[in-house]
Amino acid sequence: MAKMRAALCLEPRKLDIVELDRPQPGPGQVVVQVKASGVCGSDVDGFFGTHPWIGYPIVLGHECSGIVDKIGDCVDRFKPGDPVVVEPFSVCEMCPACQRGQYNLCKNIEIIGHGIQGSFAEYICMDERFLHPLPENVSMEEGSLVEPVSGSLHAVGRCNLKIGDFVILMGFGTIGYFTAQHVLNSGARLLVSEQDPRKRDTAKKMGAQFVLDPTRESLEERVLDLTDGVGADCVIEAVGDPNTLLLTTALARKGGKIMLIGWTGKGPVPFDLCKVTLDEMTVLGTMGFAWDFPTSLRLLSERKVDAASIITHRYRLDQVVEAIETLHHKKDGIWKALILFDESRAGL
Repeated sequence: MAKMRAALCLEPRKLDIVELDRPQPGPGQVVVQVKASGVCGSDVDGFFGTHPWIGYPIVLGHECSGIVDKIGDCVDRFKPGDPVVVEPFSVCEMCPACQRGQYNLCKNIEIIGHGIQGSFAEYICMDERFLHPLPENVSMEEGSLVEPVSGSLHAVGRCNLKIGDFVILMGFGTIGYFTAQHVLNSGARLLVSEQDPRKRDTAKKMGAQFVLDPTRESLEERVLDLTDGVGADCVIEAVGDPNTLLLTTALARKGGKIMLIGWTGKGPVPFDLCKVTLDEMTVLGTMGFAWDFPTSLRLLSERKVDAASIITHRYRLDQVVEAIETLHHKKDGIWKALILFDESRAGL
């Protein structure tokens, strides 16, 4: 049996580079040689043992692109050598959610890097339906970020924004960065609240009409001033902090919408349900994506969404722990880190 290298997390804070059997495709499956894999906050949580969906041992990683290596029987959309992007789901296709087309809510969903082998490995095996062709003008590095592009696209799509809507975005990490682009592409006006001055500058250059440092200025007062005391049409929380979650209801107008992308992973948090009820607000959640990858790839190909600009760090597979710890501690100006399997590119 052919072998491959993989970053196996044996238990919290213990990760080794090991040799595993290279996966073989079954009917309808494709083996992908991974070329680039993004490092996500959930990988950080998985490494430190704080993600409730991640058990051990596990190969982390779920944002990736690569080249088709082998195909199983009945695969007709791909052939060896095709560049692809991985949508990191495995679903049953039989439960009520799958039958409704909401496969992201599958009763039996599995996510790579969570319950099944992830993309911090040289090869990964996926069902054909969860692979997407990588356009010629989209790089492997950009392709590895289609997952957060799609997660943010799905969330913004659920908000049903209209041209001219006033939107508040709290947080400008990777998800916030892509969320802002989708909001602006919708024709809405955008206020970004972010502590990091570099990220605020990026938001301005991107086209956000208003940018604010919440440590120096009251976000609530600014919003009320800009809206003549009415509040925002939509508030998007992309931080996952109890304080910003609680603030959402004070920022939204009567009848407004609140989208909760941020997730604390720490159980219940304070939230003003009385205001939600009396002001007839709509509170929205979001779980990954469904049918969003093709649109995300088209937006990247048409340069209506930029992914490359936030890639600040590149690592080899044997540097996974360094990548995770750098992201966790927000060191060295890190924004988005990739694990690259073309080692000549790592460390740039």
